[in-house]
Amino acid sequence: MSDIKKEQLFLARLQETVKKARENGGSITEQALREQFRDLSLTEDQMEQVRAYLAAGKIGIGQAPGPEEVLTEEEHNYLEDYLEMIRAIPAPEGGMMDAICLSAMAGEKDAQRRLIEAMLPRVVDIARLYAGQGVLLEDLIGTGNEALTVGVTLLAPLESPREVSGFLGRRIMDSMEDLISANLDEKAVGKEIEDRVNRVADLARELAETLMRKVTPEELAHEGEVTIEEIQEAVRLSGGKIEDLDLKKQG
Repeated sequence: MSDIKKEQLFLARLQETVKKARENGGSITEQALREQFRDLSLTEDQMEQVRAYLAAGKIGIGQAPGPEEVLTEEEHNYLEDYLEMIRAIPAPEGGMMDAICLSAMAGEKDAQRRLIEAMLPRVVDIARLYAGQGVLLEDLIGTGNEALTVGVTLLAPLESPREVSGFLGRRIMDSMEDLISANLDEKAVGKEIEDRVNRVADLARELAETLMRKVTPEELAHEGEVTIEEIQEAVRLSGGKIEDLDLKKQG
C-alpha cells in the first residue's frame, strides 16, 4: 500500500472512529479504539497521536467529556442566546404533538411550521453531541435546522405520528455528520497538497545547498526522487512559490 493510500485510509478510519464515539455519547473504549486501527499496525506513538486528536475533538477514552469541556466560551455564549430565543416559542401542550405531526404528515403548512418550532430544542441537543469536531456549534445548529425544515415536508410516507421524531432526528444527525465529513475531507485535501509541495520544496532545497544555487525543475527531476510532472504539479499548487526552484530557466 502506498503512503498516500495508507494516509487516506488512516483519515477515513479516524473519521469513522469519531462518528462511532459521537453515536456513543462522545466516548470510545480503549479496546474499541485499538480495534479501529488494528489493521494499520500503528506504533504506540502514533496511537498517542490518535488519542491526542480525539481529545482535541472532545472525544473521551472510556468516559465522555462533560458539556463544559466541549464548547468554547464563544459557543457557550451563542448557545445561551439561542436557547433564550427558542424558549420564547410556546411548546405544544398535552397531547397536541401527535395532532401536529398528523397534520404535518398531511402537508398542512401551519402544522409543519409548529413542528419545526417544537423540534428546535432537539436540534440543539443533537448539535451538542457533534460539537468539538472542527465545526462551530452555530454551523451545526444551522445545518440541523435546514435539515429539519426540509424534513417536515417529507413526512407523508410515514405510517404513524410516533415515527416523526425519529425520522427528523436521523435527518438532523445525517446533516451534521455530512458537514463534519466535508470539513474533514477539506482538511485532508489541504494536508495532501501541503505534503506534495513540501516534498518537492525539501528536495529542491537539498539540491540547491549542494550546488550553491537555485535549481531548475529538470535538474531536480534528474535526481530521480520526483518526476517532472510531480514538480510541475507542486509548482502549480504553491502558486510558483518554491523558493529554491529556478523557474525562469525551465524548458
